[in-house]
Amino acid sequence: MIATSIKLNSATFDYYILRINSNSSLQEIQSKLTTLREFDKTSRHLVIECDSQLDLTSFRQQIQQIDQLAAQYDLVINFILANQFTRGGIIAGKPVIDLPSTLKPQVILNQTLLIDEPVRSGIMVKNDGDVIVTSLVSHNAEIIATGNIHIYGDCRGRVIAGNGGNKKAKIFIGRFNAELISIAGVYRVIEDKLPDSLHNKAVQIFLDDKERLNIMPLAI
Repeated sequence: MIATSIKLNSATFDYYILRINSNSSLQEIQSKLTTLREFDKTSRHLVIECDSQLDLTSFRQQIQQIDQLAAQYDLVINFILANQFTRGGIIAGKPVIDLPSTLKPQVILNQTLLIDEPVRSGIMVKNDGDVIVTSLVSHNAEIIATGNIHIYGDCRGRVIAGNGGNKKAKIFIGRFNAELISIAGVYRVIEDKLPDSLHNKAVQIFLDDKERLNIMPLAI
């Protein structure tokens, strides 16, 4: 999946690009949509991009199936991106649009990396996509992701989300004791004792409209 924004007809909205090919299964697509909804419960716009050659009949059927599946997640397919595999026109009721180069999206979220064991001191985890850690992150360990970062356990290391400039990336931590947090290059070193409302608590971290880091208690 790719997260980006586009301005069309003077209306700005966020959308997610779902890349598919001849080997994409509905189970795989459903898994991607489930992951999307785990960290973004409000966005509704979905765009399809095909990165391999498909015959028109199969592609049309695939779009119809994805459209039905997306509706279960309150998502709407707005259009299909035109490229060397898909040209202009309408496919399965969805317009095929060739975006100007200035509006071409940059890859922000490719795939989710799931880590089911502790990330020990001195270890660096880096992923072009989301990272989910179901255990703890030790002091002097580092988690870097172009997308969002979810840490379900205690976090005492460095957490760097939105690596590469994704300002919409977020950080979710089950027990907040991190030594450094960063989103899209905006960082904060945690040197002083945190307030009781945040220390050792579940938090979410994000950039506000003025690109300032916000740390908020997370209701669980």
